Amino acid sequence: MVDLFIASLGALTSEVERLERHLSPSERLRSERLIDPAKRIGFAAGRGFVRETLGRYLQIEPERIELDNGEFGKPYLAWETTSPSLRFNVSHAGDLLLLAVTLGREIGVDVEAVGPQLEFRGMAERYFSAAERAELSALPVAEQLPAFYRCWTRKEAYLKGLGSGFSRRSDGFDVGLSGKEARIIADRDAPEAAKRWSLIDIPVPDGYAAALAYQGEKPSVRLVGV
Repeated sequence: MVDLFIASLGALTSEVERLERHLSPSERLRSERLIDPAKRIGFAAGRGFVRETLGRYLQIEPERIELDNGEFGKPYLAWETTSPSLRFNVSHAGDLLLLAVTLGREIGVDVEAVGPQLEFRGMAERYFSAAERAELSALPVAEQLPAFYRCWTRKEAYLKGLGSGFSRRSDGFDVGLSGKEARIIADRDAPEAAKRWSLIDIPVPDGYAAALAYQGEKPSVRLVGV
């Protein structure tokens, strides 16, 4: 089971005075260094929401949660504050913040705001595999932009789940662009991964695309609106 929280950053910022009290000293410093007021408030509200939500699972005060980052930036709970079985991942774009929480399995989530003017073909040439580029080019022009975002969010969710991010070659595996079923078709750098990981497209409001990667068979996902 995966609990997936879908929150509006705009709504969270209205509670920023309460949420920012959950931040650690290093998070406060990071927030203060952001020059753009909107980004500063959004960061404080979003990070406070993550801490508050995780605190409910752990049954401890949010400010006592110790967070750390892996070698390539994936956040995780430090062992001093939690059972090692709790896993989470976060993504935000535009006004949406997604927080995925599960037990005992690695997880990754990605959300993107769809940009109608995005030069997506150049990005596909750089980041997609040969099979994915061919699949994209074969689609009618009107279908290419949503297909691009399906592929992008699936790839990034998988890379975030692995903990590597784009430090690993994103053209070394195929996730496909089909709107019918998300899955890892092949991973040439880790051939067994297609059997060990599942992908799920996440229903999000118009103007966004999102996907979830889960280490194991496809889980049940409980959507929690905030």
